[in-house]
Amino acid sequence: MHPLLRAAGDLLSVGVPRVDGHLHTRWTDGESSVEEMHRAGEDAGLVGILFSEHARHTSGDWFPAFAAEVRALHVVNCQAYVGVEVKIRDFDGSLDISESIAGTSDLIMASVHRFPGEEGIATGTAAYSANDAVDLEWRLASAALDNPDVDILGHPFGMCYRRFKIHPPEDRIKDLIARAARQDVAFEVNARYHPDPWQLIRWSADVNGIVSLGSNAHTRQAVGHIVRILEGEEHPWQPFES
Repeated sequence: MHPLLRAAGDLLSVGVPRVDGHLHTRWTDGESSVEEMHRAGEDAGLVGILFSEHARHTSGDWFPAFAAEVRALHVVNCQAYVGVEVKIRDFDGSLDISESIAGTSDLIMASVHRFPGEEGIATGTAAYSANDAVDLEWRLASAALDNPDVDILGHPFGMCYRRFKIHPPEDRIKDLIARAARQDVAFEVNARYHPDPWQLIRWSADVNGIVSLGSNAHTRQAVGHIVRILEGEEHPWQPFES
């Protein structure tokens, strides 16, 4: 198992590891440089971070330079890894990634960022009912879990929480967790998208699943946020009433 990933049961018995598996920099939509984000990880007392930069199959013109910058970091206590966050393209579980980028990355995170046919940053909800949103996101995520290139399922049901402001049904969340466990894919527990991180960890532990802890940090201040939430130092994201 990769050093940034953990058996969910270990978090309940051993404690919260000081790792953050979801960071973005100025290479895409973050506010800070690779070096600045790494320094924030060191300052937060983390021992490992994943630069999970957004990329597409057309990102080969800059991704090698990004990866080289991460690998050139001067590491004292906080090991840095090259990751990539990519869009799940369709219900066959194909990813918007090239072979060269996949081969350069230590971990590949697959995320639902929009539904098939949508372009750009999708924000509207009028075209979909709550049931549509849950079903579409579940189908896309489930399909990606069958893709052998996927190491981490990024912010599961994040579209439902953020875009549609609905709580997906418990049985659908548990089903996705169980599917991830069967495929040895890490289910991400995400500080920016998930209102009850510990519940996701407990459900993952019930099926001997693997989890990835991610802050979805786009700023230096957010690095390590997921660790601080799990340790009770900061509050989980609560965007709407149950």
